[in-house]
Order: sequence, then structure tokens, then C-alpha cells
Amino acid sequence: MIRVDLRRLNDGKIMLGIAVLVMAVAASCVASSALRASTTGGAGGGSVDLPEGRQIVFRSLRPGPAFGRIAVLPAADVGRERTVLSTRCERTAASPKGGLCLRQTRNPMHLYSAVLLDGRLRPGKEVPVNGIPSRARISPDGRYYATTTFVTGHSYLSDGFSTETVIGRVGGDPVGNVEEFTFLLNGQPNQNVDRNVWGVTFVPGGERFFATVATQNRRYLVEGDIGRRTLTAVRDNVECPSLSPDGRRLVYKKRTGSNSDVWRFHVLDLASGVETPLAETRSVDDQAAWLDDDNVMYAVPKGGAGGRNADVWVTSLRGAPPRLLIPDADSPTVRSNGHAQRRV
Repeated sequence: MIRVDLRRLNDGKIMLGIAVLVMAVAASCVASSALRASTTGGAGGGSVDLPEGRQIVFRSLRPGPAFGRIAVLPAADVGRERTVLSTRCERTAASPKGGLCLRQTRNPMHLYSAVLLDGRLRPGKEVPVNGIPSRARISPDGRYYATTTFVTGHSYLSDGFSTETVIGRVGGDPVGNVEEFTFLLNGQPNQNVDRNVWGVTFVPGGERFFATVATQNRRYLVEGDIGRRTLTAVRDNVECPSLSPDGRRLVYKKRTGSNSDVWRFHVLDLASGVETPLAETRSVDDQAAWLDDDNVMYAVPKGGAGGRNADVWVTSLRGAPPRLLIPDADSPTVRSNGHAQRRV
């Protein structure tokens, strides 16, 4: 008769189980390292080559582990494989001097934050924000950044929504909540308590910006002055303006239709005051960004408003029909990067 030592057998099973577990953990680590290398441009998760020249910086929405991460494409060759960085965002924006990332945190006291990015789009200083990220912009000279968050509600169509828009100085004291600026309507200070501000776009080389102010069910294009802390209404029915690179035009969405529940993109010539609708006929809830002086880009959700995925489309000011620019992407902005990027 063959006797079996159950204790040794059990010990052997335990050791075998431990060995299998160790092998599984090792395989997981190898797979994780490979994923980091494939999504950041090199092993270790910290080295990446950014394309030279003009870049489109956006949020990659390709399904998988890299969903929501910052990605970069050369503006002249969007068909190239995107460079995906390790930083994950809800909204992002970039300028030649750096960038901005609005993202979730693990801090239960502050669920979201704004992270400043350096010239190579590496994360740096982190500032808490109140509410769900909605819009992000950084000035072309990298001096100022703006964040807009929903502090109640989830869209501009929600009854009773409220936003908080904050302008900050990169490397300096914060400017503060733009809602606290003096709002000048028809030349007079307006004290309405239902005021909301969103959609900042900065004027290069100074302290001016454009934005949207909503009050009493009307939405105004305002010109802001950081030094004077004023918001001056200049036009009605304007939301989410974006200033062209040459500073001559604004693109924005405006409400149309019998129920004013449809948005159409329009372009305003600041010198003449002439407003022209773009060829995009879909209702798009986004702050458009300029690809260049003649083309604007924006994100269109897949499967209707509120979907997690989207594509970036582009429309020409010359009347050409919209076309798909970057699939599985949103939150695009363009920045110039004239010097060669070193491996970081």
C-alpha cells in the first residue's frame, strides 16, 4: 500500500498555488510595463518625444487603458499615430508655454483639480477646483489660465445650473472667481444675483479676455479686463467664444430654433461686426478651438449628447462641409512648438 502524507500534499498544493500567484503577478507587471511604454513613448512611463512644429493637444478617447489621457498629433499630419502621455484629464488645453489639465483626484475633500503643465506637457502644480470640469483655457503667452466647472447641474440645458469660472496666474497670485468682477450691461453695473460666467478665451499679450455671462435667461458676449476686474457686455446670444490666432475673429455657438435649444457655430469679425454662420448644421455643445486662421475644430459626441466618446471635427470658414479630423478625441487646442523636443 502506498501511503500519502496529506500534510506534505497540502503543503505542496500551497506552494504550487503561491508559485502560480507569483507568476501571475509577474505577468501582470510585465503587461503593465508594456502598456506604459506603448502609451507614453518609452519604458518606465516617463520618456516621450513630442512632435515638432504646430501640435494639436487633445484628450484621447480610444477605448482601453489609455482612455482620457492627453495625446498629441502634428497639426500638419493628423493621420500619424498619436502620441499618448501618461496624464489623464477630463478637460485639457495647451499653449506654447505649457498647458492645463482638469482631472479627478483621490481627495474626498476636493474631487477635482487643475494641474498646470510645463512646456513639455509634464504635470506640475495642482490647484483644487469646485465642481465638475467643463471648460479649460490657457493664455497664448502662458501667463493666465481659466477653469470652468459645474457646481450644480450637468449641462447648460439643465434648469438651475450654476458655474464657477476662475482665472489664475501661472507662478503668481490667483486672480479669482470671475463672477465677482463688475458686470457692465448697457454701460451700467448690473447686480443680478443669478449671474453665471463660462467659456473664457484670452487675448494675446495682455490682461483682456472674452467670455460668456448669463443672467435673466440671456447670454452675453463680454470683454473682460483682469486688471480692472470688469466684464463689459458687447453682444447678445453668444456662448463659449474662442479668439482666432490673428485676433481678428471670434467663433462661438449661439442658440437658434423656435425653442432656443439648438446651437449653431457663428464667426464674428471684430472690426466690422459681421456675423457669419459656419457650415456645421449639427447642434454642438463645445467651445470650439482654432486649427488655424481659416478652420475651427470641436468635439461631437458619439451617440448623442452626454456620451463618453466623441470625435474631433473641423469646419472651414470658406464654406466647405465639416469633416472628421481626429477620431476618438475631444478637448482639442493647438500650440506652436518651434524648438526640437528632447526626450524627457
